[in-house]
Amino acid sequence: EGDRLQSTLILSPPGGGKTTLLRDLIRTVSDGGAHPPLRVGVADERGELAALWNGVPQLDVGARTDVMDGCPKGEGLLMLLRGMNPQVLAADELTAPEDCAALLLAANCGVSLLCTAHASGLQDLRNRPIYRPLLEGGCFQRLVVLTRRDGVRACQVSPL
Repeated sequence: EGDRLQSTLILSPPGGGKTTLLRDLIRTVSDGGAHPPLRVGVADERGELAALWNGVPQLDVGARTDVMDGCPKGEGLLMLLRGMNPQVLAADELTAPEDCAALLLAANCGVSLLCTAHASGLQDLRNRPIYRPLLEGGCFQRLVVLTRRDGVRACQVSPL
C-alpha cells in the first residue's frame, strides 16, 4: 500500500502451502519488479525457506535477502534486526512466545513483517494466547487465509 509493504500474516492448517507462498513473497519483495526491491531478513530456523548450504541459499529467496538459519526464530529475528538493516523480516510458523516478542519489537521499529502460523482463520488465531500480543499490538495489517476444499486451493486476503 503506497510505498510500504503491508505486514502480512499467512494462515492455514498444516500442509496448506504457507511456506511455499512465504518463500515466493520473500523472493518477489527482495527482487522487486512492480515495486522497488526491499532488503529482507529471514529467520529460517529449520532451513525450510532458503535451505542454506555452506551459507548459500539453495532455494531462491531473492538477491537482497539475508538468511539466519540454525538458531531459534526469536534470536535470529533480533540478530537480523540489529545487524542487517532489513526493511522486511520474515519467519515461518510462529510457535514460541520469543518469536512473537521479537516480531512485536521489529514492528515497533518500523520493519514490515511477512509471517506464517498454523490456524484455520482469524477466529482460530484469536483463540490462541500466544498470538494475542501480535494482534493487540497491531503488528499485521493483512491476513491471508489459505484453504483447500475438495482438492481446490483458495486464498482469501483481508485487512486485519
